[in-house]
Parts: sequence; structure tokens; C-alpha cells
Amino acid sequence: MKIKTVQTGKFPVIGFVKDPTGVAALYLGKREEKDLVYMGKVGTGWSRTVSSQIRKQLDTVVSPKSKLTKPIKKPKATWVEPTFFADIEYRDITSEGLLRQSSFKGLKRN
Repeated sequence: MKIKTVQTGKFPVIGFVKDPTGVAALYLGKREEKDLVYMGKVGTGWSRTVSSQIRKQLDTVVSPKSKLTKPIKKPKATWVEPTFFADIEYRDITSEGLLRQSSFKGLKRN
């Protein structure tokens, strides 16, 4: 018998990938003491309407560069100040520290 575990968490949104009307994906981080580290991305869990609402909110906090302690190369990323937190449902965290099978559940401002 296989039992699927579902975990949830709040992760700071550190960037996004644009699509014509909203967002295609959100880049997520995690605070580790004073560091902000990359946790992966989420690209599912929203409708077109919600996608454009997310984009409107994130467009207000766009940053010229990544706020991560160790920058990563993401050529399609639009970086943002980590003032919004995404509620994420996920199955696991990989050995590299990235979210596995993540799904978006909501967005809140800190």
C-alpha cells in the first residue's frame, strides 16, 4: 500500500516567470537564519484570473536583482522583494533542498 503524504508551507516569493497575462511560475525561497535560499518553483494551482491577480500584486515589488544570499541563474526570472508569501502544498523536499510536486494554494502579503 502506498500512502501519499501532503505537506504545506509558506514560502517567500522571490521572483516569477511572466506569461502574457499573468505568471507562468513563481520562484520560492526560504529563510535559514539570516540567509534567503532558493527552494524551487511552483507553476500550477491557479486559474488564469488568479494568475493575473498574482502578477498585478508582484509587479508592485519588482527588484532589479535577486534577494537570494547565493544568486542563481534564472534567465526568465523577474525578481521581486520577498514581501509576499505563497501557501504551497508539496509532497517532499529533495536532497538538494528543493520542493517536489508543489502546488500553489494562495498568496499573502507579509
